[in-house]
Amino acid sequence: MFPKPGQNHKLPGNYRPISLLSNLGKIYEKVILARLKEHCSNLQIIPDEQYGFRPNHGCVHQLLRVTTFITHGFNNKLYTGEVFLDVRKTFDRMWHNGLIYKLIANILPH
Repeated sequence: MFPKPGQNHKLPGNYRPISLLSNLGKIYEKVILARLKEHCSNLQIIPDEQYGFRPNHGCVHQLLRVTTFITHGFNNKLYTGEVFLDVRKTFDRMWHNGLIYKLIANILPH
């Protein structure tokens, strides 16, 4: 682990992990990611409400969308409910067979 510059070194969250992937593995990962993004974009698999890890879809845009939705409901005298989920450990509990099924169902190229 490498400490983040200018951070308290006593806190475990202020360290960067060391990557154990080789350079060839990192390049391969970037190629696959680029192809996945292009394929998902062409088939419009990812909904517009998905803001994580997408270009021009940052946290500020999501906050603006939610604020606009709440304001619209308030102006029209509607009730607005909100549910927030903590998905910190989501990828640790991923249903891998379901993911593979979705990749096959969306005709992911080899």
